[in-house]
Amino acid sequence: MNADGWYLYGVVEAPPGPLDVERDVELVTEGPLAGVTSRVSLDEFGDTALSERLGDAVWLEENIRRHEQVLERVLASTTVLPCRFCTVYRTEADVRRFLSERQDQLTAALAEVSGRVELGVKAFVDPERFAAGGAQENEQIRELTAQTAQAEGGRAYLESRRLERLVGDERAPSQLHSRLLDAAERGVLLDLQRPELSGRDEEMVLNGAYLVSDRPGFERELAALAAELSSRGLELELTGPWPPYNFVSEELRA
Repeated sequence: MNADGWYLYGVVEAPPGPLDVERDVELVTEGPLAGVTSRVSLDEFGDTALSERLGDAVWLEENIRRHEQVLERVLASTTVLPCRFCTVYRTEADVRRFLSERQDQLTAALAEVSGRVELGVKAFVDPERFAAGGAQENEQIRELTAQTAQAEGGRAYLESRRLERLVGDERAPSQLHSRLLDAAERGVLLDLQRPELSGRDEEMVLNGAYLVSDRPGFERELAALAAELSSRGLELELTGPWPPYNFVSEELRA
């Protein structure tokens, strides 16, 4: 007989009534908290099996999608602390022990993100449009562009490299990130994605996650920024809402 384990998607406050979840998802309630779980085969999700499964792109995509779908459905009803993908306990007692031993920390973390969602913002730049538009608003860049056009030989090369650095600095996302932070409770900058991951040909210059309570207000600020930046060759992309993946400590994600 295959042994079953308990896949833990996330943690919620113990609901007063039934929670809208998928048929094979169940809550394990321990005191004021509940774990959002599914029974899984340890032949598939045990430590030894996982080391092989994680190298299977089809299996990985299917199960990551499943993990996100469960959390997003729960998020539609209540605040949830998301657990790391493939957090699996061997027994129900192990799930209960985690909820009991970390009760104070989990309760505090839930209170911090309660009523808030994570929104993602990515900024992409079209280098040609940026060089022709936004970069030329910088007087130093305009002067250096003119100098580079007149320079010859080694000097032309050095001037062009200096111009590239200036243009790169001008499109840095620090000001954009600061503006978005003003409309959010918290925010973090994430690693930039290459085109094969982002699915876009343009260069990504910002990848941010923001913990937001006033979603309409945040989206208004984002729309205003997008209008300001469009003429400079910058385009903003909003994603979410997501469970607060980037605002829960690794320690609390099981």
